[in-house]
Amino acid sequence: MSAMQRSFAYFGILLLSGCGTYVPDTQDFPGNQVDQQLLVGAVIQSIHCEVGNAISSLYEKAKQYPDMRPMTKALESWGMQLTLSLKTEEKGALSPAVVWTPPSPATALFSMSGGLTASADAIRTDKIYFYYLIKDLKHYRCPTGVQPRGPVSSPLIQNSLKFHDYLFDVLLPVGNGEINLPTNPAGALSTNVLYYEVSFEIINSGNLTPAWTFTRVVVNPAGTTFASATRDRTHDLQITMGPGNTIGLTGPAQTAQLSGDVGLSVANSVRTLTGR
Repeated sequence: MSAMQRSFAYFGILLLSGCGTYVPDTQDFPGNQVDQQLLVGAVIQSIHCEVGNAISSLYEKAKQYPDMRPMTKALESWGMQLTLSLKTEEKGALSPAVVWTPPSPATALFSMSGGLTASADAIRTDKIYFYYLIKDLKHYRCPTGVQPRGPVSSPLIQNSLKFHDYLFDVLLPVGNGEINLPTNPAGALSTNVLYYEVSFEIINSGNLTPAWTFTRVVVNPAGTTFASATRDRTHDLQITMGPGNTIGLTGPAQTAQLSGDVGLSVANSVRTLTGR
C-alpha cells in the first residue's frame, strides 16, 4: 500500500469513526456557522411566505364566493401556531475483525476469529416556535422556495409545502355550498381546530473497510465493516390553527398544538431507539 493510500485510509477511518462523538451541525458538510444561520433564516422565511400566501389566497377566494365571507370573517379571531423542528443525528461505529489460521493438519483445519465493536450516537434538536394572528396575514404576499446562499439547504424550502392545498381542501367546499361550517366565533367555531404537519427525513451513510491478508492472519475479512457513519436529518413543520388571542392559541387549539409537539418528540425518540 502506497503512502497516499495509507493516508486516505487513515483519514477516512478518523472521519467516519468521529461521527457521534460531538454535537452535530445542522448544516451539511462543508457548511460553516454562517451557513447554518442562513439555513435557519431561509427555512423560517420560506415557511412564513407559505402560510401567508395560503391565508391571503383564501381571503381572495372569499371575494368570489359570498358564502365564504362569514367564515373568513370569523377566522380573524383565530391564530396560527407553527412548530419547526430541525433534528440532526450522527452515528459512528468501529468494528475491527481478525481471523487467525494457525498451522493445522490437513484433516483438522482450525481457525479463530475475533472482533470488537464500538459505537457513538449524537442527537441535536433545534425547535423554533412562532405565532401569527390570521387577520395579520390577510394581505400578505412573498415568494417561497428562495434557497439560502452557500452549500446548505432544507427540504422545507420549497415552492409549495401543500399547506395551501390542505387549507382549500378543508375550507373551499364552504364556498360552493357542499358543506356548512359555523361562522360565530363564540359558538362551535370556538372549539374547532385545523392541524397540518409535513416531515422530511434524509439519511446519508458510508463505510470504509481496509483489509490486510498475511500468511496466517486476515484483518477485516470480506463481509465485515471496519468503520461506518450515518447522518440522519429530520425536518418537521407543524401548523395548528384555532381560536387564539394576541399571545397564543387558546382552548382545544392550544391542546392540539401541545399534543402534536409531544407526539413528535415521542416519535423521534422511538425512531432513535429502534435505529430507524
